Amino acid sequence: MRQCIGPAHAWHEEQAKAPRTVGHYLHHQAQQFAESDAVIFEQEVLSYRQLDELSSQWAQLLLEEHVSVGDRVGLCLDRSQHMLAALIGILKVGASYVPLDPDFPDDRLAYMIEDSGLQHLVTQETHIKRLPSVAHILNTDLISERLSQQNTACPDVTIPEDTAAYIIYTSGSTGKPKGVVVPHASVMNFLHSMAEKPGLQADDTLMAVTTLSFDIAVLELYLPLWVGAKIIIAKKQDSSDGRRLLSLLIKHQANFMQATPATWRLLISSGWQGEPRLKALCGGEALPLDLAEELLQRCSELWNMYGPTETTVWSSCAQITQTQTPPGLGLPI
Repeated sequence: MRQCIGPAHAWHEEQAKAPRTVGHYLHHQAQQFAESDAVIFEQEVLSYRQLDELSSQWAQLLLEEHVSVGDRVGLCLDRSQHMLAALIGILKVGASYVPLDPDFPDDRLAYMIEDSGLQHLVTQETHIKRLPSVAHILNTDLISERLSQQNTACPDVTIPEDTAAYIIYTSGSTGKPKGVVVPHASVMNFLHSMAEKPGLQADDTLMAVTTLSFDIAVLELYLPLWVGAKIIIAKKQDSSDGRRLLSLLIKHQANFMQATPATWRLLISSGWQGEPRLKALCGGEALPLDLAEELLQRCSELWNMYGPTETTVWSSCAQITQTQTPPGLGLPI
């Protein structure tokens, strides 16, 4: 018998009857929060119902393009609510997405496309010329009418829990990108645990700042939809400019943000005085003692997050409440 070293969680009664793959679970949750705001990007707001219908239209279009369970679909899109809808659509048909950050160098993108063996690529006109040829390409600038004509029903696709949800490329110990395949069951376990600790509620607003090609974006984009919360998607220009990020936080009154130490320092250097309701998650690098002290003065809760991509985003977390000793990694999730 395999010993469990972290806390074991039982599914709540209502969750026990819910789907066990990410896209279909998010569809299930969308029914519970249908008219609540799900995602905001710039001036556009999508309710849970609208996001679910748009992602289902993406799923139907992908099925029309003969995308099937187990296929690998590259996604190279600028950050927006459409990026999120396409991601969920890919998950709903049982394909695994390979995030391709448009800001990455051309040779890195080319390597990831070749190494992952992509059968399909979803991208936009501004990026097509930079990317190697793939058998099936969906150019979002050319398919808007076709997409809008798709059925808004979530497709009934049988997806085994061990099917890959995504493939994230890390730098690898040799410095060469290495693809890490993460199954739906692992993502479901991760989100279930994160909803309990550090915890996210339906009345929370999360600021999403992380590139899709960094696996911690999984928490930012799916955890709010898991619990009925709201996502604010920051553009690349916002998340890399402390003053713009501060302005966005204030505008939307976000009370939950996850970021690396570098991004937190960027925000502090912009003059951020803090938000008494903010739950701050810090990870991706070691949390320095001086930064922990600065953050504790500015937010309601500070959590130190740790985990390699291979173990599905975060493996452990610790709430930091003092700065007399260096921040610890806490217990396994």
